[in-house]
Amino acid sequence: MNVLAAGVVLWVATASPTPELADYEGRLNRNTRDRYVADLPDIKRKELLRVLTRNNSTGYYISRGEQRGFEYELAAAFARSLGVRVAFVVPETRGALTQALLDGAGDLIAAGMTRTPSRAEKMYFTEPYMSTRRVVATSPDRKKRLDRLEDLGDFTVHISFGSTTLQDARSIEYLIGHKLQLVDVGDGVEMERILWRVARGQYEATIADDVLVGLEQAAGLSIEGRFTIGGARSKAWAVHPASVRLYAAAQRFLAREKRLLRVLKGRYFRPSKTARRARREAYRADTNGRISPYDRLFLRHGSKVGIDWRLLAAVAFVESRFDPEAVSRFGAMGLMQLLPSTAKRVGESRLFDPESNIRAGAKYLKRLMEMFRNEGVEPRQQVRFALAAYNCGLGHVMDARELARRTGRDANKWFDEVEDAMRLKTVPEWHQKTRYGYARAYETISYVSRVQSQYDIFTRHVPLEPQAQGH
Repeated sequence: MNVLAAGVVLWVATASPTPELADYEGRLNRNTRDRYVADLPDIKRKELLRVLTRNNSTGYYISRGEQRGFEYELAAAFARSLGVRVAFVVPETRGALTQALLDGAGDLIAAGMTRTPSRAEKMYFTEPYMSTRRVVATSPDRKKRLDRLEDLGDFTVHISFGSTTLQDARSIEYLIGHKLQLVDVGDGVEMERILWRVARGQYEATIADDVLVGLEQAAGLSIEGRFTIGGARSKAWAVHPASVRLYAAAQRFLAREKRLLRVLKGRYFRPSKTARRARREAYRADTNGRISPYDRLFLRHGSKVGIDWRLLAAVAFVESRFDPEAVSRFGAMGLMQLLPSTAKRVGESRLFDPESNIRAGAKYLKRLMEMFRNEGVEPRQQVRFALAAYNCGLGHVMDARELARRTGRDANKWFDEVEDAMRLKTVPEWHQKTRYGYARAYETISYVSRVQSQYDIFTRHVPLEPQAQGH
């Protein structure tokens, strides 16, 4: 069993969450959803770097519960260099990234953003870490001729009018001397998705980064790039104009990490196993709306006990990485990593059966929450105490609450209070005075934070409503 950072339980089992339920989720994850403009000293004080990005196969995506992507790995390394945690925020559209930064929804944009003069008037851009060129992309099976750029006038060209590809289209119009047949796909459609639609015959043509066209070809997509449009496009990070120190730190990091940049470019921007897998829709939560192969079981048994199914998924991910046959060195088994004795207490025994295991984990976690509710703990804290008890046992958490009282801490609050008292159970002069003695306190503290952070990630990518997930 293992670790956490964000939050938790939704008390009403419903297919359509009430405003109260949605508000509760927001309160549980509010540490990453508050809006404020922060420079480097503020980020270090909060111990959190919020990164604005987009879901796509090169930048950022969720796969089998884990965050991946070029921008994810690069920004996470930057956060580690600052000694802080990182949280990724995905606005609904690419065009919303700039305003989200200016409004304080994030500290840094890491989304393969093209630096333009108009954008540079609003934000500080780092030195570019990559440059690409744009090409006209079509299916090789097209029926119309495309021997000259002028022939593009016979095609319907689908692009996002909120993207810099609109400028590319205007430059083509200038070169050929007449208007193109342009269709706006909307601001929320990523370039790779447009390319997929071209390959499937939904669109006749588009304008895209040459590197993406090459990757899609390598992954087996029937796509063809023609006619380089304009010069190289610089890709860079962007920060708020008030975040001068963060800007300087990002500049130093990118200048220093040349080797890391080479490795990540090779992993995500050249044909590789990682790049190919990232293009499979079934591999990514943002394209298939799923967290794991067990989502329906999490939903079914979370609804029965009144727990957000995504919290159960977060526990299972941290516990077993969704491995139904996992066994710990302490004898915990299956997806939710339960001891046979614990499962027996909630009426389950077949721990290698995914449904039985998830049902047992849901019932046990709910039972722990109810115990803390009976102790007068408020709902958000009930979840955190229950997670701690799920990891180390109820007795150790009760010991830590008693130590909190003895040392002048709040026994009804986990972070910075009971978690600090839990650390005392690693010190002989303190744990010898408790009923259950020594505890692996740091493992439990880490566990609560990791589960909460994973829950935050899952709630950002997959909605609560079953019908929205195809359940």
